[in-house]
Parts: sequence; structure tokens; C-alpha cells
Amino acid sequence: MNSDLKKIFDLDGRVALITGASTHGIGHSSAEMLAAYGAKVFIIARRIKQLEEAVKGINEKYGEGTAAYFAADVSDESACKAAVEACVKTFSRLDIMVLCAGMAGPNPKSLEEEFDTDAYRKVLGVNLDGTFFMIKYGWKECAKNGVGSIIMTDSLAGFKASGHAPYTASKGAVRAWTKYFGKKLAAVNVRVNSIVPGLTETEMVHPKGMDDVFEKYVAPGAKNIPLGRLGQPEDMAAAVLYLAGDAAGWVTGHCLVIDGGELCG
Repeated sequence: MNSDLKKIFDLDGRVALITGASTHGIGHSSAEMLAAYGAKVFIIARRIKQLEEAVKGINEKYGEGTAAYFAADVSDESACKAAVEACVKTFSRLDIMVLCAGMAGPNPKSLEEEFDTDAYRKVLGVNLDGTFFMIKYGWKECAKNGVGSIIMTDSLAGFKASGHAPYTASKGAVRAWTKYFGKKLAAVNVRVNSIVPGLTETEMVHPKGMDDVFEKYVAPGAKNIPLGRLGQPEDMAAAVLYLAGDAAGWVTGHCLVIDGGELCG
């Protein structure tokens, strides 16, 4: 392959901020993937111990100083502002934002529970407010170097209402924002896209110590997927790598579905 073609995935010199990156999931795998291709990664989550472990692992694998962290609850606007400022202070720039922080919330056991106000506010606070606040404080930094890329995390629930009410609403909004901010921020050469994971084996759907529940209620979902398996965080991270850099230099406002063919019906 021509060496110039290989460079379309090269992220050397660029800095990526990734939310929701402390657990075994899409955020963590994306941070590792971007670091493998040369980016400095600044990871954000609430749990300091898991953040420390994630940063240690990335630095051991890709070199000391590749990764740093900031503990924050993304539903807090001031924390999002502080996180962006800390990223720029640490690495002197910000080019890529991968917004993976999210929560499903409690599974409603009745129609009445679908209208639980506390669950509604908690889910939208993380999934929707956290995404908005990060873009609010990060887009100007992403615009400074001409290679800005913002990647949000959608879900098949945004297409076919497969989640409960607040989760489905939050992902539907991400779909709309992908188009809206993709159009608006094109003026400053910042691309905005989203990944749309199908059923993916992350810590959210396969918590530690819950193997029996996972095997009984979640794993059988593979029968609805034409490719015959659940998605893995690495499948999503590969899509993030594509959208982050020059390979997707003419792609914006796009919701990239990675679902093993589930939407085929």
C-alpha cells in the first residue's frame, strides 16, 4: 500500500478527549484505539480508581504521557467546562471528542414506571446534557487546528425504540444533533458524526459478576443479528478511529450504524 494512504489513519500530534472511558466499554476501547494510532488521549469518567487503571494501562502499552485523566460527572456543566480546560492544559490542544458517557437507567417493570421522573432526569442528565455540555465547551478548541472531529454515541434505540422512554429519547436527540451540529460546525471545519452501536457486550449490558443473567437474557439476542454474534467494544472503536481522522475527512452529519446487520430486519 502507498505510504500516503496509510497516513489517513495516522493521528500523530492530535489530542482526543473521551468520556465514559473508565470501564470495559466503547469509551475505553476507543481511547486505546486512538492511542495506538498516535493520538494523546484524555479520558473522563466519575470513578478515579478505574481512571487511574485505564491511564496506567494505556501508558504502559503506548508510552508514558500518552494518556491522562480527569474525574467528572458529565451531567454537571461546570465539570464539563473544567474537563475541557484540563485537557488543553495537559496536552496544549484538543482535536477529537469521543462522547461515550451514558447510562441506561433502571428497567421499568410496569407502564407506570416508564414515567419515573427521577430516572428520566438522571438518564437525560448523562446521555443528553453531558453530550451537549461537552460540545459547548469543546468545539472552539476542536476548530483551532483544522482537523476537528466530534463523535457522539447513538444507539439502535434511537431508530426503533428498543430502550425505555428516557434512553430512547436521549438517543433520538443524539441522532438529531448529529445532523444539526454536523451542519452548523462545518463552517469552522469541525466534523460531527455519531456511531450507532447494536447490541454490544460492554459493562453496561454485562456487569461483572452477572454472567448468569447475561447468558440467560442478553446473549440470546445474537439470534437476531445476521452476523451471528454480539458486538464488541473493539468493533465500535474501529468506527471511531475512522471518523476521528483524515479517512473520514469528507464525512459529517452521519450516523454510522455498526450492528452486525440487525437493522436489516
